[in-house]
Amino acid sequence: MQSFHRDPRRIRRSLLAKTTVLALAAAAPVAFAADDAAAGGDDVSNLDTVLVTGSRASNRTIANSAVPVDVVSGNDLVGTGKSNLLDALQSLLPSFSQQARQSDVEGNIPGAQLRNLSPGYTLVLVNGKRRNASAYASIGTSPGQSWTDLSLIPTSAIERVEVLRDGASAIYGSDAIAGVFNLILKSSPSEGSVSLEAGTSYEGDGDRVILTANKGFALGERGFINLSAEHTDQDYAVRSLEYRDTYLSYPAINASGNPVRLGSNNSQPAGATPNPKEATRNRYAQNNQGVAEYTTSALAANWSLGLGADTDFYGFATYTARESAQLQNHRLPATIFASNPGLLEVYPDGFTPTIDTDEVDYSVVGGFKGVLGGWDWDASATYNRDYFDLYTRNSANFSLVYPGAKTDFFAGRLDYDQWIGNLDLKRAAESSLLASPLDLSLGLEYQHESYQRDAGEPDSYYGSGAVAYPGNAPGDVAESSRHRVAAYAGVAANLTERWYLDLAARYEDHSDFGDVSTGRLTTRFDFNDHFAVRGTVSNGFHAPGLAAQNLQITKVTPTTSELTARVGSAVAVALGATPLQPEQADNYSVGVVFSPTRSFHAALDLFQIDISDQLGRSSNIGYNAANPNAVVDASNTVLTAAQKQIVDDLLATAGVTIPAGGSYFVNYYSNVGDTRTRGVEFTLEASHALSWGNLRWNYGFNRNLTEFTRVADIPSVLQGLPNITLLSEGGQYDVRYRVPDYQHVAGAYWSQGGWRANVNFVYHGPTRRLSGTYRWEIDPVLVTNIGGGYQFANGWAVDAGVNNLTDEYPSTVPEQALSASSNAVYTWQYASGSLNRLGGYYYARVSYRL
Repeated sequence: MQSFHRDPRRIRRSLLAKTTVLALAAAAPVAFAADDAAAGGDDVSNLDTVLVTGSRASNRTIANSAVPVDVVSGNDLVGTGKSNLLDALQSLLPSFSQQARQSDVEGNIPGAQLRNLSPGYTLVLVNGKRRNASAYASIGTSPGQSWTDLSLIPTSAIERVEVLRDGASAIYGSDAIAGVFNLILKSSPSEGSVSLEAGTSYEGDGDRVILTANKGFALGERGFINLSAEHTDQDYAVRSLEYRDTYLSYPAINASGNPVRLGSNNSQPAGATPNPKEATRNRYAQNNQGVAEYTTSALAANWSLGLGADTDFYGFATYTARESAQLQNHRLPATIFASNPGLLEVYPDGFTPTIDTDEVDYSVVGGFKGVLGGWDWDASATYNRDYFDLYTRNSANFSLVYPGAKTDFFAGRLDYDQWIGNLDLKRAAESSLLASPLDLSLGLEYQHESYQRDAGEPDSYYGSGAVAYPGNAPGDVAESSRHRVAAYAGVAANLTERWYLDLAARYEDHSDFGDVSTGRLTTRFDFNDHFAVRGTVSNGFHAPGLAAQNLQITKVTPTTSELTARVGSAVAVALGATPLQPEQADNYSVGVVFSPTRSFHAALDLFQIDISDQLGRSSNIGYNAANPNAVVDASNTVLTAAQKQIVDDLLATAGVTIPAGGSYFVNYYSNVGDTRTRGVEFTLEASHALSWGNLRWNYGFNRNLTEFTRVADIPSVLQGLPNITLLSEGGQYDVRYRVPDYQHVAGAYWSQGGWRANVNFVYHGPTRRLSGTYRWEIDPVLVTNIGGGYQFANGWAVDAGVNNLTDEYPSTVPEQALSASSNAVYTWQYASGSLNRLGGYYYARVSYRL
């Protein structure tokens, strides 16, 4: 593995010469001065796509939709040159952002965010059927949330993606607060293709290879099966940080020639000299910045078979296996010496542990549908499962004897599955009182969920546990399940020729927290054939996940303990924890739509989303008694004797005693407060059939503002303690400013004959951050992506492109925002935001139509 150091403040432009030809070829179509009045539309437009998302009525398109829906074709996804579905969508949709990657387990489970809301508030469907969330529950960026990992679904199997930017719990149930992704799988009975794509970063690392295959086959006169396979191999792209000259790596040498511990911030202690190894140390050993290594193998099948004049058997299945390795903080020789000197024989120059996940995610859906007595009926069963094994590798357990002890550890398994049964009924009823048939829909749903958290091997959790990720301890093991039943109904019709109304209602009863009712009213009024207004009022909810309700993480040393406690555990209850409640939402939106021609469509939508009882994590509660004369809390505030006694008394009710000279801290999930998110979205899409080719272009803009309208009260049992909050100001910032304040996305797509080219711009606005009491912003950045290719008549095609053409990197954290210890360690640090740390990336693809 190569290691590269990169200072993002250094402007690099020499590489741009290599891409000039591609840039000119792709950018030329942007000069679209022609009008489409005589063109009569363009076949490549998405405007006439019949939508299956956002309403149970089946006669809506983007052009006449009553709710904001984006449609992204499979060709557009492939054309981005991105490694997976999640990355591709981020470059195409202004309201969509990818959750900032972490360097721990969460870094292997990317999340999709709509409208600055948690990934847990976005529902994912495949062919209209619910997709499962991950078995992992966040403890960092979105505490308590689990989400569907879109990067696990093979892009080669996707015909299009429909993205509903509106609440839809009344239609689909839990999770659909921010919106819905509906992935429509390919259904061709004959077409197919194979492709090979390869690329690398400007720095020469981060190599990626993607192999895909897709083929459809006819099954009789009314059936098909469409098969897809995809394999992605992504190498590390390492962007190392630089240690300061004054920050030492090795234990110092005292006057007797023996190694001794370093001083504060790894400074040279009095009476000692630097270790001779400092002269040859690796200044860039902190190499966990960049892109993680992973391999993903995925299969998909989509089928339908006519069983008679009025009945079809249909279904689909996907299977994905992914192995990921996430580099963690480098552990220096000085740290090893202070923790377990014997380990220096194993790692004389320190070590960089990795958190590895071997994940399997699969879904199987089967059903029958047909027509009976004037009703369209659909009965289906779905089984979804996600599980992964956790490993901590190239690591150590400082509590074990060295040398000769283990360096690789099995840290445990997380496992989640769900069974879903659906019965949907729908019919169109003629009515003389209405301008269109009344679309009536009814449905029943049953869902059963199970969650399991298994222990790691004993060496992974013994004592202080494996460095970077201690294994799941026996006390952290959990097994839980629940079920729910739901009934839903909807009616939709044109009350007049120009006034459309859509109503939906849903009732759900959960075995663990009771019932929830949701409703939705959507309307659209067309003043004429070119201008309309639309609006929606709805309420929704997000059920607390089984993983959140049962998560417990224990970190123990002989003198210290840190516990993220299961919310129903005795110690959490003693410290004020209460059962998690569903997060409730009220959604409001209003918009205008302008379509002066068949091939031009613009929409402006305003929205407000009020969410109550959002999930979060409490402060660390407890104290450190290493200095008996100055017992301190997690913020290093000295506790009075009375405050220390409050903690001791509360913990005693749970049978916990902090040992003399030891420390013990506990936190837990909780409903922490209410938020209000307001925003504006503007989308524009047009297509032109011109003498020099077909041109399609689009533009989108999104701006969000989130505020806390209520912060939950501190539990009464904790009100005598300092620095106790359910939601600190820093925690509020983490919720309010997950993504940039605003984003622009623009693109142009040109084709003529066998030639094609595209250019895409993504402008990330500033992202606000809070470090201690210092407020600052991540700088805005413009990312440019280009591509082009040629389709030969014999079925072969070649494409090439560049992502992040101008080699943009995240801005650096200002010195005022860094802690004293961070300033003592590094010369600079990257800011954590939506932009990854790969930089510019070239790729080429060869494909063949089957």
